[in-house]
Amino acid sequence: MINRGGRVFSSPEIATSSHSEVPTNLDITFEGIAANVKLLLKLIHEQSHASIDDLDERRMQRVAGMITILDDVRTRIQKYSPPVGKSLKEFRRCNTDLRPHRAPRDKKSADVVVIDEKEKLRRELHSSSSARKSLEALCSSLGKEKEIMASELRKKVQELNGMEELINNLKAQNETLLDKVRDCAADHRDNKYGGETHQEGIYASLQERNKALSEQLSKSLDGYRSLKRKYKDAKEENIGIRTTMEEMEVEVAAGLELIHGLKQQLATKEVQKSDIEKEISELEYIVVMPIDFNQIIDRTFNSS
Repeated sequence: MINRGGRVFSSPEIATSSHSEVPTNLDITFEGIAANVKLLLKLIHEQSHASIDDLDERRMQRVAGMITILDDVRTRIQKYSPPVGKSLKEFRRCNTDLRPHRAPRDKKSADVVVIDEKEKLRRELHSSSSARKSLEALCSSLGKEKEIMASELRKKVQELNGMEELINNLKAQNETLLDKVRDCAADHRDNKYGGETHQEGIYASLQERNKALSEQLSKSLDGYRSLKRKYKDAKEENIGIRTTMEEMEVEVAAGLELIHGLKQQLATKEVQKSDIEKEISELEYIVVMPIDFNQIIDRTFNSS
């Protein structure tokens, strides 16, 4: 502002410099917002491509970071987005201050400067409006993503609450089972110490019975051994008898052959024929008389 003759006039240079500071701040703000948006997109990409085996803690940290970035972007946009008519109102106020107090030559140059400033401000306003609309669209999409993430987080919280309830139920069941095991151990301990006398009596009776059975078994084994020896002796004697009988059978067969030969020889003689035939018939009856081998074997076993 310049003081001339007691009146205050607006300076175009100062106004230009004051208006030129706003786009610089907005550019810095938009660069910060763009960096936050890039970081947010990176986190969304990592979250969407995260594996199932990824730790839940890292997933929760990414979601919390995305929500923080969304809140920061929204705060910056709301803070550095001026109303639509604010710059024009300031420009009009400067224009009214400059219009009545400039010389004709200076007025023309001031009008040119004002028009340039006006066009510049319009372009900046248009770019700001476009950027604001794009950021509003981005924020709306990010808001939807935030709602989706919040719903997923609520589901995870519900699942965690269910798991906590299940763990608490399992802990209660485990404590109940431990109490039952302790009671059973105490009962078993009491029964063990209280029934030692009874168990000792049962053990003594079992030992006596085992001893009696052992003696009976030893007697049975002795009888079995003696019977085995008798059977072996009888078997050897039976083999000897069978051998003797086979020899006798051979001798009897040879005797019969001799008798038949003698009978044929005597058949040719007439003297004493009837007497000799009678004796030979008696001899054949004695020799051919059947021999019962089974009776001989029975007599052998009975005698042994």
